[in-house]
Amino acid sequence: MDGVLVDTEPLYVKMNKTFLQQHNAFIEDEEYNQFIGISASKMWCYLQEKYSLPYTSEELISLEKQAKYDILSHTDLNPIDGIVDLLIRLKQKKYQIAIASSSMKKNIDLILSKGNLLQYFDVIISGEDVQNGKPAPDIFLKAMKYFEQQAENCTVIEDSKNGVLAAKTANMFCIGFQNKNSGNQDLSQADKIIHSIKEINSLIL
Repeated sequence: MDGVLVDTEPLYVKMNKTFLQQHNAFIEDEEYNQFIGISASKMWCYLQEKYSLPYTSEELISLEKQAKYDILSHTDLNPIDGIVDLLIRLKQKKYQIAIASSSMKKNIDLILSKGNLLQYFDVIISGEDVQNGKPAPDIFLKAMKYFEQQAENCTVIEDSKNGVLAAKTANMFCIGFQNKNSGNQDLSQADKIIHSIKEINSLIL
């Protein structure tokens, strides 16, 4: 969702880097980018230990959850160029569509509502619905199971290294979307790399 449907990653990066700076933790973009697409628990456990933050990792996760919801609530959120046309075409072609996002369910619902995207999805799976977050494949396997499909019939669109690794570990075809707003992500493990969502239209049968 984040970075594929809506460009929310820059909001999260600015928010978290500001928080860290307030606690004398100055993180470079290259280091932060490794956390894009990963579960919040993995990210905050790492940052808490490295920078000796004055909170437990559980408290940091809770603080980020509330901060994300607040910033999303007060920000205009528009779908990424080409995504609505793609979703319409997929529905016309009778494809089954899932969101498999590491985000919290209430944040997913908020983003979809503000972007007027909810009607396109058959199922929403959040990071709260699986035991292991990306780069583990759990979230994609859960979507596959919901649709009673096999991995070879599934395609994943991802903008992060961690998401691509999760998709490939699940043995699914993966389209890597090189979104400049998601940082310099290594999508080399993807089966195909695109620079615009509009490029996917030519792949739809």
